[in-house]
Amino acid sequence: MKSGTRLRTGAVVLFAWLVIAVQPSAWGQTFTTFDPPGSQITAPGNINPAGQIVGSYFDSTFAMHGFLRDNDGTITSFDVPGFLATVLITPQGVVVGLYFDATGSHIFERAKNGTITTLEFPSPGAFVYAVVVNTAGAIGGGFIDPKGIVNGFVRSPGGKFTLFPIPPALIPSFFLPNITALMQNGTIVGSYIDASFASHGYLRSADGNFTTFDAPNALPSFFGGPSSVNDSGIVTGFFYDGSQNGDLRVFLRDPNGVFSSFDAPQLETFPGAAAINSSGAVAGNVQNTVCGTSSCTTTLVSFLRAANGTVKPVNDPQVVQGAQAVQGTGVVGINPAGVMIGFYSDGNGVQHGFVAKP
Repeated sequence: MKSGTRLRTGAVVLFAWLVIAVQPSAWGQTFTTFDPPGSQITAPGNINPAGQIVGSYFDSTFAMHGFLRDNDGTITSFDVPGFLATVLITPQGVVVGLYFDATGSHIFERAKNGTITTLEFPSPGAFVYAVVVNTAGAIGGGFIDPKGIVNGFVRSPGGKFTLFPIPPALIPSFFLPNITALMQNGTIVGSYIDASFASHGYLRSADGNFTTFDAPNALPSFFGGPSSVNDSGIVTGFFYDGSQNGDLRVFLRDPNGVFSSFDAPQLETFPGAAAINSSGAVAGNVQNTVCGTSSCTTTLVSFLRAANGTVKPVNDPQVVQGAQAVQGTGVVGINPAGVMIGFYSDGNGVQHGFVAKP
């Protein structure tokens, strides 16, 4: 569903230190499995152009930590003063995220030297609920002020905050408007849920104009909407296509508002993630969850759509199908070089991270 959604499962100890398994795929990708030392559940979240990967993991006591994996495979763990909710990385190697503690929510920055700073938000008492970054190092997001009013913000790389109200038309229900991406020109990309519980996309330009949009023939649905945008202004995300039996499909919207769409290699029920890089390649996953009397099983199907429109499946050869709660390959990101990141669960239900290089 939204770009921040990650499926995580219970786990048992398999690795005490970094584990790496390298195998080529059937169409030229080389997969490397990784886990921070002592990890029980590894959840990669974001990759930058240099190949640095950030995410979170749970240790043997199921305490949560952040991690940074450099391009050479070195993994560094870090902690923030609360529960880690979002972890992102800029092209400059600065880690940005959101954490919660007893006093509320806070934005943090982890400098390249490892120093972690909690940023002072200009609206005291505000609850920040979403954080995104762009390629210039700016931070965007959404917050609820002390009066209960929903607002957005952009923080420049120099540290200046700009706060702005979200139009009431984008808050017709009790669901908060989602903020999924921030372009280099300051345009925010997001989605909102209307009073009929249908999701729609929106753009908020740096000069304050809001534009809402839906993919052509999109059926009303709680699930769907934009997931990612590149600096060329191409937005990608999910929708249910009324002209194609209501199938879940992936859309691309160019800066002029022209849409195209494609199918994942296997039709599934729910959106997972869709990330677009600077060349226009789109990588991500779709999901299907089936519940029995006592448990549910989620199957992940990952894909890569090249810039020329060719769509191929992405299957990590380390994946073992079995009785796990989450099965399959879950791609969640791609960088300008075409390097993908994601996660999978092994035969014991332990979740690992992977990086797939062309």
